[in-house]
Amino acid sequence: MKIISVLGFLVILFTNVLIASPGDSVGMTAWDIQANGGCEKRIYVDDLLQVHVIWTKIPFPFSSMFQRRIEYNMRFADGTWLGEQDATPYTTGYGSLDMTRIPPQRVIISFYYYNYPCIDIAGDIYYAPYNNWLWPIVTCANNDNIVMVTDDNGSSFHHVVVTTDYGNTWSNPFSTDSTPCISQYVISTNYPGSNKVVFVETRFITDSAALGQLDNNIWFRLSADGGVTWGPHTNVTHYQPSDSVRAFCNVSALFDSNDKLHIVWAGRRVQNGNYYDASKIFHWDEVHNQITVVSQSTGIFDGGWWGWTNPHWYGAWRMPADQPQMTVDYSTGVLYCFWCGQNDTTDYSLAGWPNGDIYGAQSTDGGLTWGMWTNLTNTHTPGALPGECEDEDYITVNPFVVNDSIYLSYIEDKDAGAITQTEGDTTNNIVRVWIFHKNLLNIQESNTAKPPAYTFKLNPNPTRSCTEVQYFLSAAGMVNIRLYGVDGRLIRTIEQGNKPAGSHRVQVDTRALAGGTYFVVLETPGKRISEKIVVLK
Repeated sequence: MKIISVLGFLVILFTNVLIASPGDSVGMTAWDIQANGGCEKRIYVDDLLQVHVIWTKIPFPFSSMFQRRIEYNMRFADGTWLGEQDATPYTTGYGSLDMTRIPPQRVIISFYYYNYPCIDIAGDIYYAPYNNWLWPIVTCANNDNIVMVTDDNGSSFHHVVVTTDYGNTWSNPFSTDSTPCISQYVISTNYPGSNKVVFVETRFITDSAALGQLDNNIWFRLSADGGVTWGPHTNVTHYQPSDSVRAFCNVSALFDSNDKLHIVWAGRRVQNGNYYDASKIFHWDEVHNQITVVSQSTGIFDGGWWGWTNPHWYGAWRMPADQPQMTVDYSTGVLYCFWCGQNDTTDYSLAGWPNGDIYGAQSTDGGLTWGMWTNLTNTHTPGALPGECEDEDYITVNPFVVNDSIYLSYIEDKDAGAITQTEGDTTNNIVRVWIFHKNLLNIQESNTAKPPAYTFKLNPNPTRSCTEVQYFLSAAGMVNIRLYGVDGRLIRTIEQGNKPAGSHRVQVDTRALAGGTYFVVLETPGKRISEKIVVLK
C-alpha cells in the first residue's frame, strides 16, 4: 500500500485546482489508448474551415471490450461543435481519418469490422475484400484515389490496398514482410498538381519478432500516381545490430510546402537491455538525406536522451518521448513537430506512471536543424490519484497550419498509464481539440535557474484580481513585458521602454481575464524569460 503525506495530498489538491489541460472538450472515453503501436491521423481541417475529429471510445464505467467503437465530432466554421456521434455502428477501434480532395469534400474514416478493413465515406460503408487485415490507416490523394495500409493479424506483413472508385473495387499493389509490430503509416501530399502518396513502416533488424517493436529500421515506398504504382522500398536509417540506436514502432511522415518528403520517428537507446528507458525524436528528409534530432534536450542520460529509470517508466508500448507527428506552414515553409513525453522525472501518478505532456519544436530550414522544444501543456500532477492526473497523451495533428493556427487533438487521461496493460485505473477521460497560434512554440517557460543579471517573479501566483511583476536588471536597457494567452496570442503589453539598472515592479490587473493559464514574457536585448501565471475565477 502506498502512503501519501499530508503535505503531498495538499500539493495534489492545490495542483488540481490550478491545472487544466487546454482545448475544447469534444467527447469522453474510458479507453485511453488511441494508437495500436504506431501513429494515426484523427483530425483534419477541411476547405470550409470545419474541423473533423475521431477517437476510440468505451463508455465509462468500463465493462467490456465489446463496447469499443469509433466516435466523431465536428467543429463548424463559427466555432460551435456538432456534438459527439457514433462514427460506426460496430465494435471496432483505432480508426484513422482523412478527407476527399475533389469538392465537395467528404469525410473518410477507416476501421475494421469482422476482420475486414473498411472505410466510411460520409456515412456510406465499403469493405475491402481482405480477411484478417486489420488496423487500417487511410489517406486520400489529390486525384481522390484512396489508399489504406493494414497490419496482418497474427503475422508479420503490412499490406497496401487502393481504390480508385471510392471503395467499390480494390487492389493490393504490394505487401511487405519482416514487420511484426503495427507500425504502418500513410499520407498524401497537399501540393497542387501532385498525386504523391508515401507508405512508411518499421522493419526489424534482428529477425526476432520478440524485438520487432524495438529493433527496427525505417523504410518507405513512394507513389506518384495516387497509389496505383509504387517506387522502390527504401531504407532511411540503415541501423545495424551493433548500433546504439534503433527505431521504435512510432513513425509518421509529411510532405512539405515544396512537395518534399519528411519522416519522423521515436528512436530508442540500446544499452544494458533497458529497452524502454531512453528515447529521442529523430527526423529525415529527402532533400538533405540526413538524420537529425528534433527533441533537443540535456536529458537525464548522456547524449541528450529523454529518459526514466525504474520503477517510474512509461510501461509497455511507450517511450519517454514518442508518437511524433508533423505539420507544415505552407505560407512560410516552417515545419513543426509534436510528440508526447515527460522530461520532468518527478511528475508521475500515485501508481508510478509518468504524467505526459505535449511537446513541440520547429524548423525553419527544412528540418536540417530544430529549435529548442517547448512544453506546450506543461501540467504537473505529481503523486495524483486516479481521476486527478493531467496526462496529455495520444496526440494527432492536422498536417498543415490554417490561418496561423495549429489544430491538435489528444486524450486528457485522468490516470497515467495504459489500461490495456493494467497500468493504472480506468477513468473517464476527456477528448480535447486544441487550436493554438503557431507562435506558442516560441514561448518557452524557463525551468532553469536565471542568471544573476536578471530575476523575474510574479506575486501572487495564482491570482484572482491583480499580480505584481517583479524583476531586476543588472544594467540599464530596453525592456518589453507582454502578457500572452495559452494559445500564443498577445493580450497586452504590460511595460515597454528603457529602464535603469536595479529592481522594478509593475502591477497587472487580471480582473477582465477569463480564468485559466497565461504567460508573462520579459524581453531584454540579451534575454527572454517566460513565467506561467494562473488566473482564478
